Amino acid sequence: MKAILKNIVTEREFDLGAVSMIGRSSECQIQIPDPRVSRRHAMIRKQDGGFYLFDLGSFNGSYLNGSRVTTARQLSDGSTLSFAGHEYSYRQEGSSLETQNLNTLGGSTIAMIRSTPVIILVSDIMGFTSLSEAVSPDDLAQIMGGWYADCETIISSAGATVDKFIGDCVLAYWTTVDESTLKAALSTAEQLLASSDRIQKAHPEVFAEVSREFKIGVALHTGKVAYGGMSQGEFTLVGDPVNLTFRLESLTRKLDRPVLASGDFMRALPNSRAFGRGMGVHKVKGRAQGVEVHSITQFPGS
Repeated sequence: MKAILKNIVTEREFDLGAVSMIGRSSECQIQIPDPRVSRRHAMIRKQDGGFYLFDLGSFNGSYLNGSRVTTARQLSDGSTLSFAGHEYSYRQEGSSLETQNLNTLGGSTIAMIRSTPVIILVSDIMGFTSLSEAVSPDDLAQIMGGWYADCETIISSAGATVDKFIGDCVLAYWTTVDESTLKAALSTAEQLLASSDRIQKAHPEVFAEVSREFKIGVALHTGKVAYGGMSQGEFTLVGDPVNLTFRLESLTRKLDRPVLASGDFMRALPNSRAFGRGMGVHKVKGRAQGVEVHSITQFPGS
């Protein structure tokens, strides 16, 4: 599927790639030289067979069909996007899921299937539903936008790929499993925790008013997955290790530990005892057997 963003006034068209940044900065794929537009104002990302709009914590907001964007919103053909009064129309050519020369695995359409070991990271905002109910849409947009932007920057800088954002959750992966990459995954978890602290400190009045803190959970796991394209040019992970990582992340609330790693992750990491401690085997939803869980207590370089 091809997607195009068109400036309604100038009629200039932009082909959308896997990730397209929108903002005042010259580094953005879609540059808007207007002081009312933030340097990194918004992002359009291809995932789940479609294109999604994310505000990145901009001061003046991003709007989709007249409504302020607070979390990821999927675009549809004919959508109108607005950034500080600059309006764009969205057009897509082709269906949301192209199936030419594709194979099928587990009910999902996969292209160019590869079976490969990966490191998987899942991070989720704790108590997001109650937070979204307690704060205003404008405040929520800036909080979520800051989190999306930090996740994109931190994860990409660590050599990983952001597979997708799912509301208040991010799924990312590395396709190399060795000591340096495993340590990079640990450092990424540490930086994501630091990011949550920054977001808390950036909006003290908002969180104080609702008596909440901005906290996240992070889970790390290694396993062999099917790695392929949900549509031509878009890659994603499919397999039990992905599901397990999501289940592991949900244990961060129950065990009151911000970063958890599976036994498989720790066994692949040399000198793993320097970085975490075992917390036993725990049952998770959808699995007959329990999961070996470790709490990460130390990060590389700390």
